[in-house]
Amino acid sequence: MKPLLLPPTIRTARPNEVPQEDAILKRIAERANANIVEGYTLKPNPGTELPFVFSAEINIDNNRLWLLFKALMLQLPEEIACIYHHIDDEPTYGIYTDKFRVLNHLEQYKIEIAQDGFMEIGVIFNNEEFLEEAFVKRAKYLQYWGMDQYRFENTMRDFELYKLDDINFMDEYPLTTESLKMYNPAVHATDEFIDELDKLFAEEE
Repeated sequence: MKPLLLPPTIRTARPNEVPQEDAILKRIAERANANIVEGYTLKPNPGTELPFVFSAEINIDNNRLWLLFKALMLQLPEEIACIYHHIDDEPTYGIYTDKFRVLNHLEQYKIEIAQDGFMEIGVIFNNEEFLEEAFVKRAKYLQYWGMDQYRFENTMRDFELYKLDDINFMDEYPLTTESLKMYNPAVHATDEFIDELDKLFAEEE
């Protein structure tokens, strides 16, 4: 399989960019043989108190990440909340609002969502009996917690993504992250994007 298409902002760290510790340098060397390709893992709920049936982690070429995130978002219940944060900060949990309102706002930032390695963002519906969430990690793969495995697997097939037991993810190895504005000056800086999300979704104090 062909290597995963990554955003320009993230890559495996070079040996001269990390502390000169054997364990870290070993992980960088192991990256050369990693299976970082399109595909996904699938696991049943291991018995946690959280009310989801299964979870998944999904690698998808970066030029398709927004489309998959959007597809998963549209399958959530009618009201959802946005979760987002700078990678150095704790997550902000937004108010519940109409999912099409969330989608319409987030679509304006689809490049930042797919390529800004300094932030993570997701959407969620959660109550005592139901949890579905799609979340974009800083290394630009998706995490998903869901209730309907059949629907999820159909969505994966629609995107020609298949379950792989030996798949790897970028953040299993030391990462270097660069500013998206270096590659695309037209985008919002990370802090600007988060400020906009606060205005749209954060609870009023």
